[in-house]
Amino acid sequence: MKPGPFYTYRFFTHTVLNFLFRVLPIGIMLASCSLNDWLLQLADPVKDQDVPPPPQITFSNASMVGQTVTVSLAGSSSLKMVYTNNREGITFPYSPNHNTPVDTEKTTLTRKFFLSETEVTNAQAIKVLQWALNTGKIMTSPGAHNEVNAMQVKYGNQLLVDLNQPGQIRIGFNPSTQTFWVEPGYENHPMNFITWYGAILFCNWLTEMIDGHSNNLVYSGIDTTWTHEETVVDYSKTGFRLPSGAEWEFAARYLGTYPPSSLNLSTQYIAQNLRGGHPDLTPGYCWTPANYASGALKDNSYEAETRAVAWCIQDPQMPYGEDPMPVKTKNPNQLGLYDMSGNVWEWCFDLYMSVQPFRVLRGHSFSDNPQDVNLGVWVAVTPTSYDMTIGLRLARTQ
Repeated sequence: MKPGPFYTYRFFTHTVLNFLFRVLPIGIMLASCSLNDWLLQLADPVKDQDVPPPPQITFSNASMVGQTVTVSLAGSSSLKMVYTNNREGITFPYSPNHNTPVDTEKTTLTRKFFLSETEVTNAQAIKVLQWALNTGKIMTSPGAHNEVNAMQVKYGNQLLVDLNQPGQIRIGFNPSTQTFWVEPGYENHPMNFITWYGAILFCNWLTEMIDGHSNNLVYSGIDTTWTHEETVVDYSKTGFRLPSGAEWEFAARYLGTYPPSSLNLSTQYIAQNLRGGHPDLTPGYCWTPANYASGALKDNSYEAETRAVAWCIQDPQMPYGEDPMPVKTKNPNQLGLYDMSGNVWEWCFDLYMSVQPFRVLRGHSFSDNPQDVNLGVWVAVTPTSYDMTIGLRLARTQ
């Protein structure tokens, strides 16, 4: 007998229900498992995947301007170095005469290099000085060419650091305990009262302290009767050193490859064939004008913009109106470097010949008026000079 419509309907219904009750739960279960796995994957995308962590930035593999390398010192102290130039051959505006800031002149850098994020601090300084004492670079023997005592640190009969400045220098040496100390609360203030000689040996000592050997020292010609003209610099070495004046000004002016868009700087920046920029400047780069503080958005006739990046005299936040202040408390410049203008003058390696051989200082200090602070002005002084306004910033060739 041929099945009727009702039978066909019952057969179809039975088949569908059988599918729903027997097969569908399995599908739902599988779907739910897949959804569960998907949600877990969303919450932890690297689960069960072999994704290596990004490589640590080192002095040798840094490639992008602004990348930082952290150097561990003794204890909890560390030092950050910022990759400042990643090109072997870049031409930029430069002020060749010490009292004449200009934008029309130029010079070329041929080295890739780093600069320290801040000026060397008191906390960093005593770590290196203590290492020098512990390893016999300096000693407490009275009359030695490299004597250290409560009053001074010297080497080759040259004064390195004057410790006999109560209330002005915030580090010292205790002969009884054979230890260097920093006055509490001043750990992050810039080191001062250091001569050019002291800055040179600080760089060499830090290099040997970090490397564990002396193969990479930048400076040589240093002996027991040392004069600064005898100092030999080897820029191919990758130890710590002082910046050249050109490297310092490059870092102070650098704005990158995108024109600035803020305040007066957006219409006053320097570039190739733009606003007096030399035709030989490397194309595609923008530079801060010479009459600006480094990192400022207006020139030094605008006090508020200068004070935003530079510690200058009579700053409202300065306890006594004229003091070095903690580093990294004003705004940085485009490279992430702090206190390139103001706080303390910074030693450069450059030799400047005048009535006698001088060495170069850049950046101005806390004792300068904001209207006088600009990145194009530099001064030249004897290498034995030191006072409350003089410190240092470190460089390193890649």
